[in-house]
Amino acid sequence: MFGLLDECVDVLYDLARTKSANLEAGDIELVVQLAQPEAEGGQVICHYYFADHKARTLFWLHDRHQATDDIFSGLRGVADPSHIRYTLESEYWTHCEYYPKHQMDRVNIIKELRELAMHASAGTDRLKLTTELSRILQLTTHLKENAQDNDPHSTCVIARFMHYFYRAKFFNFCGLPCARLEADKSVYEEDTNFHPLTGSISLAFDAMLFWAPQSHLEDLRKVWVDECINTPRWKDFNKNLMAEWGGITIYSTVMLAVDVSFLAVPNVNISTSWSIGIITTYLSIIFITGSLIVSVLLVRQNQRYGFESADKATDFLSNMAGTYFGVRALATVHSLPYAMLMWGMIYFAIAILYNVFKSTTVAMLASVVSGCAVVTMFIFWFIWAAREFHMFERLAKSIFPSALARNTQT
Repeated sequence: MFGLLDECVDVLYDLARTKSANLEAGDIELVVQLAQPEAEGGQVICHYYFADHKARTLFWLHDRHQATDDIFSGLRGVADPSHIRYTLESEYWTHCEYYPKHQMDRVNIIKELRELAMHASAGTDRLKLTTELSRILQLTTHLKENAQDNDPHSTCVIARFMHYFYRAKFFNFCGLPCARLEADKSVYEEDTNFHPLTGSISLAFDAMLFWAPQSHLEDLRKVWVDECINTPRWKDFNKNLMAEWGGITIYSTVMLAVDVSFLAVPNVNISTSWSIGIITTYLSIIFITGSLIVSVLLVRQNQRYGFESADKATDFLSNMAGTYFGVRALATVHSLPYAMLMWGMIYFAIAILYNVFKSTTVAMLASVVSGCAVVTMFIFWFIWAAREFHMFERLAKSIFPSALARNTQT
């Protein structure tokens, strides 16, 4: 095995001399790894790269498109050399994290790291990044006090943070005209074409689920932008989901007890199962129970997988985006507890009103009708004031997105 490594190194240095590449400098390192063949009798493959500490970059002597695709992480529109340099430098810092023995200019690097952290903390998304960046700033203060030690453990910490920031520069197209200036904005043109099948089905689900999927989809798009995940926002997103589902679980439990208690009222005759009041109460119980079950399942799933690393979250969302309905299907699932709770309340209200209206006095009827009118007025006033539904606007966006985009530009 070591003989094969020596042969690979000799071949690479001979190739470098052929290409007139100067590898004699002491700040260039060669990393070689032998990959075992998958099939028996196959040829051993030599993987390598050169690390240039002076230029803070990696380079190869061969043109390998596969290596380039892996470094770009499937990001579209990568063409500018200054843009490519960011991802090469981020990979260089990964190399320094794995092999932290190189003597680097730690004073200037720590100063650069601190400036990068301060710039990021003062950005438009500073409130969500304060916790993450405050830890980095605290560590850079400690590293600055021991900058002359050249301890390999401190080098790993510096390299890990530098990789984080330069990777973020690459994904945000830093320095280019199309740079991402806001964390939740895409650098690509939005697809404004209306897809008849998916658009119609999504519109129907949105209407049946009280537009809750659209709200969850907007939240997802803030953490999953251009197939890149915003880690601090992802954590906040999961915390908000847990709080929402936990509250819905309490409401569903209360409503389930109310429905069962309503069936025990003497005026409600369960023997007449064909009664509208009884049927709607049963439907309310079914929807409330469904909301409770889905909430518990989603909370359990989120506790197990919601706070995983950004890489696992990226893989999960990438798999969801590859389905027919994309991340909209995940948004629909997230909105099910709320929607089923709403339907359960609506059916319970129908049961109550039917039981009141079927046999009552004029005075009681007038009181109930006036009370219903006032409550309905307040509900619709809240919907209008909070702009919760935007029904006509969303209908127009779903059916005529291109026309709305042209009107906005003009």
